[in-house]
Amino acid sequence: MNPNLTVVPAFGIGLKNPHPTTLVSRSSGYRKLMKIISEKIMLARRKAEIDMLEDYLRKRGFLLYCDSTPEGKSNQDLAIVNWFLTQGKRYDFDFLIYFEYDMFTTKTIESLYEVYTHFDAGFVDYREAHPSWYHYNHPPIFRRSIVQWLNHQGSLPTTYAGFFPGNMISHKALACLSKLDFPIGYCEMRLPSVLTGLGFSCVNLDFPMVKFAYNKNEGFSKTDIEKRPDYGIFHPVYDDFEV
Repeated sequence: MNPNLTVVPAFGIGLKNPHPTTLVSRSSGYRKLMKIISEKIMLARRKAEIDMLEDYLRKRGFLLYCDSTPEGKSNQDLAIVNWFLTQGKRYDFDFLIYFEYDMFTTKTIESLYEVYTHFDAGFVDYREAHPSWYHYNHPPIFRRSIVQWLNHQGSLPTTYAGFFPGNMISHKALACLSKLDFPIGYCEMRLPSVLTGLGFSCVNLDFPMVKFAYNKNEGFSKTDIEKRPDYGIFHPVYDDFEV
């Protein structure tokens, strides 16, 4: 293990929302209620699964973090902030690197990210959000909420986008985010927009082998990676690798 890294395996147990497009269901008050329900109910309901994961990871020197953020797929940014609030503040670190389960690297984290460490945050395909992007207007209330939040902060009402796998956020930015009441929205628009609007420097991460895939047939295979190890970081990867 790299002594300069701390690995925190996270397991999402948050409840899913049956009505994802309504304003009430995405409000901060609703999220807090759903989080409480998840902590009380889902931890008990999935106890056997969680116990198995905790035992597996403990034998390998890791401690499992169970995240109860509701609607985790849309609220991955809130899950990161919740981790920082409940556990992350105890760690001495400069950057959090967010790896999804289907990522693989052929290079060290330092060599992949060191060129970007003078920025506060970074995302693959970081750019100003454009109407051609699906999440720009699906549903419209998300973008409106983010724009209203930016206006309230006295920031330019410009929304940004970024692909979430492999993103990096500085400790300084996380400390600021942990004090905010976030607008409703989709994480890949909300987090880049909030960070940029607050004046944090964001960068486009040049990871060409990190992409979106609709299904496993569009992921990278072991053969793909062995042919192009110099690219360093791959997503999504579904093949098994021996380590």
